[in-house]
Formats: sequence, C-alpha cells, structure tokens
Amino acid sequence: NTSTAVVLSADEEALAGELSPKGELRGLLQSALAFNRDLRVAVLRVEETRAMRGITRADRFPTLAAGVERDRQHFDNAAADERYGQDISIASVGVSDFELDFFGRVRSLSEAARHDYLASTYGQLAARSALIAEVARAWLAERLTAAVQQDAQAVHEARLMLVKAAEEQQRQGALSLDDLMAQRLDTLTAQQQVQDAASDHANASQALLLLTGYSTALPATKPDTPALTAALVETPAWLSNLPSQRLLERFDIRQREEALKASNANIGAARAAFFPSIKLSTGVGLQSDSLRTLFSNGSGAWLSTPQLNLPLFDGGRNQANLDLAKVRQQIAVAEYEKAVQNAFREMSAVLTRRQQALNHVRNEVERVGLVQEKVRRLSFELNAGAVERTALLVSTLRIAEADAAARKSLDALQQNRIDLFRVLRGAEPITPPQS
Repeated sequence: NTSTAVVLSADEEALAGELSPKGELRGLLQSALAFNRDLRVAVLRVEETRAMRGITRADRFPTLAAGVERDRQHFDNAAADERYGQDISIASVGVSDFELDFFGRVRSLSEAARHDYLASTYGQLAARSALIAEVARAWLAERLTAAVQQDAQAVHEARLMLVKAAEEQQRQGALSLDDLMAQRLDTLTAQQQVQDAASDHANASQALLLLTGYSTALPATKPDTPALTAALVETPAWLSNLPSQRLLERFDIRQREEALKASNANIGAARAAFFPSIKLSTGVGLQSDSLRTLFSNGSGAWLSTPQLNLPLFDGGRNQANLDLAKVRQQIAVAEYEKAVQNAFREMSAVLTRRQQALNHVRNEVERVGLVQEKVRRLSFELNAGAVERTALLVSTLRIAEADAAARKSLDALQQNRIDLFRVLRGAEPITPPQS
C-alpha cells in the first residue's frame, strides 16, 4: 500500500488525532498525500528547480574535458601535399569557455536559482498543507452528514410514534382530525429530511473518496454522539500567547520571500551584463605526426585562449533586460506584501469565527443539559402516572433536535481548528530546506 509509506508531520498528526481520535482520518490523509496529482506536480516542480539550480551552479566551475584527435589532410597535387599536407595526432586535457566571473553575473544567476529552488520547496509545503486541510474538511463533512442522517432517522421514528399515539387519541375522541393531519404532515416532512440527509451523505462520501483516490474505504462506524464539555471552550495556551511575528514564518510567505530574493539576484545578473565578460580556454597535451610516436619525448603541447567581450551596442537589449528584472522585483515585493496582508487578515477572521463558534458551543452545552433534565423529570412523572407517554415522546424528539444542533455547533468548532491549521501551518520553527 503506497499510502502507508507517507509520513505525517507532527502538526498533521496532531490535527488528525484531534478530529479523529479513532485514527480513521490519519489513513485518509496518507492516501490523499500519496495519490493527489496536484501535490505530485508540486513535488516534481521542486525536483525541477533543484536540477536547474544544479545547472547554474555548474557554470561557476570550469568544465575539464579530455580528448583524443587525429587530423589528416592531403592533396592530389604532390607539391601542395608536400607543403600543406599534414597528419597529426593530439591527446589533450583542458578547459573550454570558462567565464571568469569578475562582475558576479554567474554568481547572481546561481543565487537566483537557489532562491527559486527554496521558493518551490515552500510552495510544495504550502500545497501539502492546503490538501491536508481540504481532506480534513471533507472528512468532517462526511461525518457530519452521516450524523445528520442518523439524527433525521431518529426524528422520523419519533414522529411515527407520535402519529401512532395521535391516531389512538383521535379514535378515542381526545384529538381533532386537524391535529392528527398536522402530525402526519410533520411525519412526511421528517421522512423527506431523511431522504435529503441520505443524499447529502452520499455526496460528501463521494467528495472524500475523490480526494483520497478511492484507495481507502470510508469508516462504516456510526458517528459518535458529540460530547460538548467545558474543555472544548477553553482557549489553548499556545494560541493565547501567539506572537504576530510567527505569521511571517508561514510557508506561503516564505515562498514569496524567496521569490523576492531571486528577483533581487536577477537584477544583479542583469547589471553585470553591462560589463566585459572574460572567457578562458586552456589545454595541455601531446602532439605527434603519428599515433606510434604520440607519447614519445618532445611531443608536449599547450594552448591558452583568453577572450574578452565588451558590449558596445546591442540595440538596448541589456537595458531592457535590466528594466525587466527591476519590474519583476517590484512585482515580487507587491506579492510578498499581499501574502503578509492575507496572513494577518486570515488570522483575524479565524479568531473571530472561533469566538462565534465558542459562543454557539456554550449555548448548546446549556441547551442540551436543559433538554436532558426535562426528559429525566418527565420519565419520573411518567412512571408516577402524572403525564402521558406522548409528552415523553415530544421531549425525546427535542433531544434529537438538540443533538443535531450540537453536532453542527461542534462541527463549526472543528472547522475552525482546521482554519487554525491552515493559517498557522509553517508558523512553527522548522529546519529550512537544504540548498
């Protein structure tokens, strides 16, 4: 199984453990990371920029090559052949067209390639984080719709029991026909809600399977009843003491920062094009008029060919390249500033939604407690013969409705936890990618 080879990071493990204590989400995340093609492309982009950086780094070092050559030139005319004919064997080792980087052009290009590689690495990490968040949301949607379907079925069953009791009351003359029809109408509505919930769950399951490459079966277990405790409404200490500077360590911001550094290096390379370039070709070896005497004494040879190129007139090409590099640098600055602004805006929105979700959770804690207490008292009264069974059925229906609201409230809080993961992913100190 390919997905088992995927290793989750510490914060990915923490997110999966919080949202799915039984561990189902962990396997789905591994499957998505293994089979998602968008993430695969992002990983290959990193390898592409790594290879390109290797090419530019190689330009900073001379290329040493060895060669053996046999040149023969003869003419039909005996006099011309005597004068111009030749038969030469050469064995040499040398350097060809090595640029002496006095003005930093090659060094700047190498530095730009390095930052492009780092930017692609952070981009791949950002894409991975986005995929993790998307799968986690799809998981919550599947679990929530399964729970809604379960609650809708419970409501429908309670409605059926109420209709049965209402029919008995109507036969005894204790209930009007209009009231009975109203009960039946509510039952039909509950039945339609069951069908709608089943359709929503099927769609959510399909979306989750699509993200995971249809490689992992969805859990067949029923969703757990939400436990809305006081622990859920507590703000973690790490979130209370979070410095704003940590947002600057997000993967997307680091990606833009490296892209900005690459654009600065490209400006250096464009400026260096205005200065002379010096290339050197050298070689040492052996030369003889035959292969038999190639390695004999007195056959040594050497070659040195320095070349100086000074741009005099290029139709404005170098200036245009410099202007282009400066414009791209300004674009990189704007994109970096935009990434920082988005980070702070997203963090502010997440914290605001978290407070709203916490308020809803507190309300549901109180509401569920009140409904459960009411049902408990009605049970005692029913046993004592003080109330009819229909009153208990109605209260049981209210519990099902309260549970449904509680699930949605808890889901909103869990969605906010995913938002925190997405917003702060990469904000923790990590070891930078190796350059």
